[in-house]
Amino acid sequence: MLSSIFSLLVVLNLGVYGQTYSIEEPDLQAEIESKAKAFILQEEFDEKLRKSYYVDIYLPDVKEKSKRKMSFTYTVPEDLIIDGNVIAKKGTVINVLEKVKLTTKYLFLKDYQMPLFEKLTQKDRNIAAVIIKGDLISLLEKYPDHMIYMGDQQLIDKFNITGVPSLVYQDGTSIIVEEVPFVTKH
Repeated sequence: MLSSIFSLLVVLNLGVYGQTYSIEEPDLQAEIESKAKAFILQEEFDEKLRKSYYVDIYLPDVKEKSKRKMSFTYTVPEDLIIDGNVIAKKGTVINVLEKVKLTTKYLFLKDYQMPLFEKLTQKDRNIAAVIIKGDLISLLEKYPDHMIYMGDQQLIDKFNITGVPSLVYQDGTSIIVEEVPFVTKH
């Protein structure tokens, strides 16, 4: 009997051979809360990202058709010297559009005026939409094959845009700004 008790004790305590490591189990409640918090943070991030793609620059809708021509000239304030060579003398007037070509036409508009953009791109694929009011993400999702950009107050000021929709393009050494009323069918 004594030998069987001894055998049982040997089986119960096999001893420790080699190095031992502690195993720490994660707290299930903490894991669940962590995952839930990460999901909430991701939703908040997604919402902030979506809001950052909403543009709201005020410009009135165009009431009457107009067309104007603009030039972009630069007067050199002092001699421009590169590698000892005078590239341009002080007072020289340079038309920037002689050196740089605007290869795309830009249609400044509000999101609800996109049917005009669709109509124009059927005739000319080289037109980009510049949205001044609306949700850019939803427009990019709806029109994935088109060039659509977020409007910027500096561009609006540079091209002297007073209403939308406005089409901006280069004609020779001038920029043309056409403002056309957007008419919806009721």
